Amino acid sequence: MLNILGRVFLTIVIPIVGGYLGTSLNTFDIYLALAASWSFWAYAQPGPQELWQTGGWAGILKGWLLMAIAVLMVAGPAYGVGYLIARTWAPAGS
Repeated sequence: MLNILGRVFLTIVIPIVGGYLGTSLNTFDIYLALAASWSFWAYAQPGPQELWQTGGWAGILKGWLLMAIAVLMVAGPAYGVGYLIARTWAPAGS
């Protein structure tokens, strides 16, 4: 359960806040690299350990790659939503 909440927080909440606060795209790129690395750690947790036993390195690499792509596919649009919210609710004249 905590693993799922961590993924939601990492891939949706933080990018929305980052977009809302107007963080630079360079900072967001670094964040995406860290998020993909975190997905590698999360993949070693108890559920995916069974995949390690059956699939070996190839199974782990494939699973991590899919998780990293999923992070990128969700975090990018979430950043855009945060940016859009900031621009929509910005006070007049700013």
